[in-house]
Amino acid sequence: MAEPFKLKFNFDVSTFRLLGRELITDRITALFELVKNCYDANSDSVILEFHNVNTLLEDSYISIKDDGLGMSLNDIRYKWMVIGTNSKRAQSVSPAPYNRKVVGEKGVGRFAVEKLGSKVKIETTQKGTTRKIILELDWSKYDELANIQVKNNMKKNIFFTEIENNCWIENCNREEHGTTIKIDFGLVEQTWSVSDVGRAYSELSKLVSPILKPTYPFQIIVKSNEFSNYSEKEVLNDFNIATSHHYKLNALEKDGHKGQEYLFFDEKAGAIQVGVSDERSFGPVSMEFFYLDKNEIRKYKTAYKGDRIDGIIIYRDGIITTPFAENESSLEKKRDILGIDKRRYSGFFDKISSNNLIGYLNITKEDNPKIKDATNRQDFIECKEYSELKQYIIDQIQALEKFLAFEKKKDAVKTINRLVDANHQLTEISGIISQMSEGASPEVKSRLTEIDRKARSVQRHVSKGIKQYEKLKEDSERKEDLFLSLLSLQDYAAELSHMVKTTIGNIKAMAEFFKTDFPNPAYDSLFKDYATNIYREMEKLSIGVKFMLSYASSGSDFETFEVFNLLKYLFNVIYKDRFDAKGIKTILELKITHNRKFFEDIFENLISNSMKALCDSANPIIKCTGFIEEDKMSIRFSDNGCGIPREDWESIFEIFKTTTQNQGGAGIGLFTVKKRIEALNGEIKVVEPEFPEHGATFLITLPFNK
Repeated sequence: MAEPFKLKFNFDVSTFRLLGRELITDRITALFELVKNCYDANSDSVILEFHNVNTLLEDSYISIKDDGLGMSLNDIRYKWMVIGTNSKRAQSVSPAPYNRKVVGEKGVGRFAVEKLGSKVKIETTQKGTTRKIILELDWSKYDELANIQVKNNMKKNIFFTEIENNCWIENCNREEHGTTIKIDFGLVEQTWSVSDVGRAYSELSKLVSPILKPTYPFQIIVKSNEFSNYSEKEVLNDFNIATSHHYKLNALEKDGHKGQEYLFFDEKAGAIQVGVSDERSFGPVSMEFFYLDKNEIRKYKTAYKGDRIDGIIIYRDGIITTPFAENESSLEKKRDILGIDKRRYSGFFDKISSNNLIGYLNITKEDNPKIKDATNRQDFIECKEYSELKQYIIDQIQALEKFLAFEKKKDAVKTINRLVDANHQLTEISGIISQMSEGASPEVKSRLTEIDRKARSVQRHVSKGIKQYEKLKEDSERKEDLFLSLLSLQDYAAELSHMVKTTIGNIKAMAEFFKTDFPNPAYDSLFKDYATNIYREMEKLSIGVKFMLSYASSGSDFETFEVFNLLKYLFNVIYKDRFDAKGIKTILELKITHNRKFFEDIFENLISNSMKALCDSANPIIKCTGFIEEDKMSIRFSDNGCGIPREDWESIFEIFKTTTQNQGGAGIGLFTVKKRIEALNGEIKVVEPEFPEHGATFLITLPFNK
């Protein structure tokens, strides 16, 4: 090893604080800055290693290792150790054959390490040389000097030239090349949990645009010695989304005329079309985006292990722009720099949320020079061109919103037509049953009479449901509160109409068998089975239609009431005899005010479900606990019954999904609960059971305001 020598940064305290902490405010942003530097250095791959980051031992560190161009001693001395060097601005393309558009121009990426840890060791070498340069930095020394100036209120700038950093040269293999940055944070820095590492992995998967396929791919590997899921996992940015709503838009040039593709809704054709306008002020762009409905969102998150859906992301020359890199684990804190979600405050029900969108808009330095990142990495610099770019993005979403609204109205017509058709088919079934009763044995005739009674009852409910549905459609145009109920009812009615069609098809097939083959003693056992099956199908229809009527008839007006008193009434009056008969112990701890009718529906269904789940429990318990968290109420509802399989935690709220079918569960209760809570702008989900090894726990969160 050659004799060590000293290198010094030449900048003042205020610069250090500005670049190290106030611009790079998030650990994920810091990782982005360092990995982007690897991209600019023509790296094929980067290994991001998290070593003992959760336990915090003496050898806890994060390292970023690339196989890129590496740095010479002059690069370190006159570029890396000098703030805001313009080397990348002067040379905006990396060396051949990669010819990448470099993305780090401000010269602040090196200060990202200060966000990750205090002690830094850099090892770098260039291909074809046998010299490995090693530099050691201790940011805590700079921090101490900065604190001196702040503490003493010194007006004169203090420069960091007094702090010397160790640097030396070692021999290495001529074929070795690249840079390794090891950030050692020992026992005093912030820990990383498995979810933090997973968040870094998820966000880094968006670093390179999935649309642009580079000639020289950029691979990122995440390694951890503590978390088995990340022992050595490649960051993937390709995906396959199954949706019918997939749109691509490009800039065009023909005969010297430049244009920009855009979407518009053609109401006459009932479809989204692609048009071409003159080139926009912000310059040519390409855009691709997907709209996912609730079922597609669930499938996407299952396929990609719960990755968030982040709306439209802007890429420059194939690399994500920094305002999108900084991550917030809470969706409420997530920035909405394009204004997609802010639009929902007006016309809430007609607006698409960023939670339903996956999209990529590509710009370039050359074609879109006015679209620049703000220095603080929080947004783009506001200007006419950027405002028009945001409006262009919103215009595409609005075209899709118009189409979806059109489709929703069309589906509503189909739904009501199916119910009308079901009504006619029930009339036919009653006629078939009447014919079959003639000449039937007393036993079979008795069963057929009961089936006919049930069919006529269901038909009355369907007829009433059709009228109620039409009434709700009219009311929804005048009253937004009722529109909440209509949306939920419409979802249910669409599901119900499909079920009615299938169920009545089954009934008709069995009824036709009766009509053509009855009476025939050889088929008596089959006739009895079919009669039982027809009755069960009728019962299912009856339950479904009654729910639709009860849901449609209940208003969504708010009133002040004591939730605790309501639950005491349900627990100690309505369900007391059944709790006592089954020996179910109840625990109730709650007091708050909210919407009474919705709460009755919510807790009656939860209690009913729990009682079914507790039928085989030796010591059955139902527990309900409420507590306040900032601006919301949280309620945990638990039992120690048969529980819910983990794979069903999300799907359990779907219509007709049940785990208690043997106890009479129809799969409607939790659907009702979810719709009621969503109508209150709340959320319900299954969480880890409160009672060890048994049962189920639901977490309900509700905002205080409407």
